[in-house]
Amino acid sequence: MNPTSHAGAVTRAAASSISAPGPRGIPFFGSAFPAWRDPIGFMTTSRERYGDVVRCRFGPYDYYLVTDPDVVRHVLLDNAKAYTKSRNYIGLKVVLGEGLLTSEGEPWRRQRKLAQPAFHRAALAGFAAQMAGATRAMLERWRAEDLGASRPFCVHEEMMRLTFRIVGLTLFSADVDGDAREVGHALDTALRWANDFAESIVPIPPYVPTPANLRFKKAMKTLDGVVYRLIADRRAQAAADRGCGDDLLGMLMAAVDDGGEGGGRMTDRQLRDEVITMVLAGHETTANLLSWTFYLLAEHPEVEARVREEATRVLGDRDPALEDVRALEYTKLVLEEALRLYPPAWIFERQSVEADTLGGYPVKAGSIVGVCPYVIHRHPAYWDRPEAFDPERFRAERAEGRPRYAYLPFGGGARTCIGNHFAMMEAQIILAMIARDERLSLAPGFRVELDPLITLRPKRGVRVTRRPLRA
Repeated sequence: MNPTSHAGAVTRAAASSISAPGPRGIPFFGSAFPAWRDPIGFMTTSRERYGDVVRCRFGPYDYYLVTDPDVVRHVLLDNAKAYTKSRNYIGLKVVLGEGLLTSEGEPWRRQRKLAQPAFHRAALAGFAAQMAGATRAMLERWRAEDLGASRPFCVHEEMMRLTFRIVGLTLFSADVDGDAREVGHALDTALRWANDFAESIVPIPPYVPTPANLRFKKAMKTLDGVVYRLIADRRAQAAADRGCGDDLLGMLMAAVDDGGEGGGRMTDRQLRDEVITMVLAGHETTANLLSWTFYLLAEHPEVEARVREEATRVLGDRDPALEDVRALEYTKLVLEEALRLYPPAWIFERQSVEADTLGGYPVKAGSIVGVCPYVIHRHPAYWDRPEAFDPERFRAERAEGRPRYAYLPFGGGARTCIGNHFAMMEAQIILAMIARDERLSLAPGFRVELDPLITLRPKRGVRVTRRPLRA
């Protein structure tokens, strides 16, 4: 592969005053309506028509879609100081507060440093056993309930439930399985509200009692109830001289927050923001990845057979341990390819705080820059047969020469996802155990559709039937 850049390197024509090309749109609203109707289709078509730096107008805002890996690197790494989270994160910040995903500057650096030890390799070894145990319990429940053998079930709902339980067990030492259905519904409501809030040219504040806002407030009450219960239980444990614990929640509670006025430990509100961020980041995105993977395997049974063969050969009849993860090589290739085709973080944005030049085009301060992995991962300059499901493309020999920022399922730069190794290990363990024991097929007549909200979900889930392969 010999990648080329359509827009050219960041350095070319730096002094140019020519605006980047893009759709004209309609007065005031610009291209807001086609982007609302079909954001992925709009962005895909925009790259094809106008190139790798596309200027759009969304209401009063200049919006630049960038799909050149050199330009993406410039925004996320080389000139990251010139960018902050975009205004479109305001809705998500209402949901998550000032957690690791939404905070900026020194508070973000402090929080990242506090959370990092929970994702070190030593911690992952213990997590592997909990991930495998939770997956085994789910498979046993499927058999006991004869789930999906005679009628279809939604594997996306099952993955949401499983990954939520795993986050509780690993990061917070709590079995939250009983809360999964209620939390899943509340999280869906909250994320849809945040997405609609971000897309509104004139957002309605959450305190206005519209039907959507009332549903949102009810959802947040559910989410906060679960999170604050976890915090209260841990506070009680610490008060009884049993310590804060050595999981992520314990580390955050024990840390001294010396960035605020006078220092001190984290308040319940600060802990809540971090916990709910980790619940979203460690639960929603991994569930989406697995759901899309099972869809792809159902469509490509020859790939599924290879995953099953590898899992059977590496694991035999036992649960996976951390040392097995490296040997599940093909399983990882499959997940990497699923992340390419259906990245859960399908788009993320930055807002310029100073004037800049992107691909030779001037960008004013205050402009929003959209980095769209979904489109970049299908760019024909960097991926041969970009629409094809081909796990082998991630073999080292075929990946050689591919630009680093042509593939960014976990973001890039300093804000690369802190839990990327956690998520990949979890997905490998879950996929290997299910593929070894079960054959999942798409339900007859079921069609999978994209639902591009804050994360890329399968609309209406992924309905499957199952055929047990082991007694």
